Amino acid sequence: MTNPFETFQCGKAKARKQSSAPVAVHTQPISSQVAVSQASASSSPSKDPASSSNATLSATKSVKRKHGSKVKQLPSLQDAPGVPEKLGDHPLRLIIVGHNPSDHAWRTGHYYSNPSNWMWRILIATRIAPSHVTGPQHDDCMASDAGVGFTDVGSGIPGTISSQFDSATFQGWGAGFYERLSAHMSRASDSIGCTCGKCGAPALVAFSGKRQWSELINTGRKGKNKLTKFATGPQNMRPEGWPLPDSTEVWVMTSTSGASPMTTEARMAPWHELSKQLMQLSWPRQVDCRCIKS
Repeated sequence: MTNPFETFQCGKAKARKQSSAPVAVHTQPISSQVAVSQASASSSPSKDPASSSNATLSATKSVKRKHGSKVKQLPSLQDAPGVPEKLGDHPLRLIIVGHNPSDHAWRTGHYYSNPSNWMWRILIATRIAPSHVTGPQHDDCMASDAGVGFTDVGSGIPGTISSQFDSATFQGWGAGFYERLSAHMSRASDSIGCTCGKCGAPALVAFSGKRQWSELINTGRKGKNKLTKFATGPQNMRPEGWPLPDSTEVWVMTSTSGASPMTTEARMAPWHELSKQLMQLSWPRQVDCRCIKS
């Protein structure tokens, strides 16, 4: 079965052979296994997320190997490109929300670019990413090609050790994070002629780890009122001040950080379930703007 994502290539639509109708995402069973992804990563250096990401950097320093060839080093944090949100201006199927940019991501300018991070192996193995996506260097075109965007709660604040950011810091980040979600929803709504400002909300929002969701949902809670246990998957509760409508599903996922110990099966399972839900949504999305009809 032809992969519907093949009609897109990094933001530049290929000519469709038969029809200009919206692409319906296939729902055939996922057969890719992360073991295959790992084997490919180890046997094929050209597909390694880190090497692919580093190749895209323009502000790097060259050093000589012992045998005389040159390799590129990542820039310092001060000279780094940083990691802006990558959401585009249209209604998305999915927004993946991280904690804050790691130092490695900040230096490369790409989300989840650290070779130890599982994110891109997971996105590829579960087919959340289109077939032409090979690593973090393609995060710039995920919004246009697959309807999948990226942002962080602590956007613009690099730091690899998440524990250095306490709850008070998260509360400070929360307001800005909600403003960015609202701004994207407004832009996306405008793109489809929506008059209420909410029809452009994403269909799904997935937090790539429990920590960021826990901090948001516990804002304003104290002592015994704090929630401490969260199951992965869809969430029924919403944090105070949450800007998106009820039509947007919120999922909490397993962490993709290599520092988070768990079995491959346990790490992958929620992402496979998210993929099944995502595949029910066509891309480009068909949004029913009821506000226009009323």
